[in-house]
Amino acid sequence: MDRTTLRKMGILTGLLALGALLVTGKSFASHSWNNYHWGRTSNPFTLQLGNNTTTAEWTGFLGSVSADWSVSSVLDTSIVSGSGGKTCKAKSGTVQVCNKKYGFNSWLGLAQIWISGGHIVQATAKVNDSYFNTTTYNNGNAKRHVLCQEVGHTFGLGHQTAVSCMDDVNGLFDSASVSPNTHDYEQLELIYAQLDTTSTVAPALVAS
Repeated sequence: MDRTTLRKMGILTGLLALGALLVTGKSFASHSWNNYHWGRTSNPFTLQLGNNTTTAEWTGFLGSVSADWSVSSVLDTSIVSGSGGKTCKAKSGTVQVCNKKYGFNSWLGLAQIWISGGHIVQATAKVNDSYFNTTTYNNGNAKRHVLCQEVGHTFGLGHQTAVSCMDDVNGLFDSASVSPNTHDYEQLELIYAQLDTTSTVAPALVAS
């Protein structure tokens, strides 16, 4: 199955879902996702990633993804015990990260964000083991690439086509595309340049 068919983008009741569709052949100067961002009163802020992963492999990839995104000058991520359960239920102020056999439903990964007043208030990032358990997609680079991208969407990032985990056209199996690139970090700086008067980020907990 062609990779571009294994993504999904849509609007759901009460939330936005992004996992999907980029067919242009050049990089975007800006790849913000409609200017959605977490409310916060200072930078850098720490966003908790709830670990609901069910295998040591996915837990390891989440650790790498968290470390990669924490290179940003405006945000850090902290891995904490997950509260999403079997349904990957969202929790206010956090990103809940989950892997599961979600079925052969045309997506490898799916990010969902809940919006209030233009601010992200909670989010989930899911990776689909129905595909990743197959011979075609059971690949470490592909798994880390998709997990990195879905977590990146929960910060308010869209797709780009340079060598990056946010590339939705090329590099799924390429080791050079498992992490953010400089442009991703620069885009986060633009998204989070203006401080807010209130915070939608849960208070920091001790990482698990």
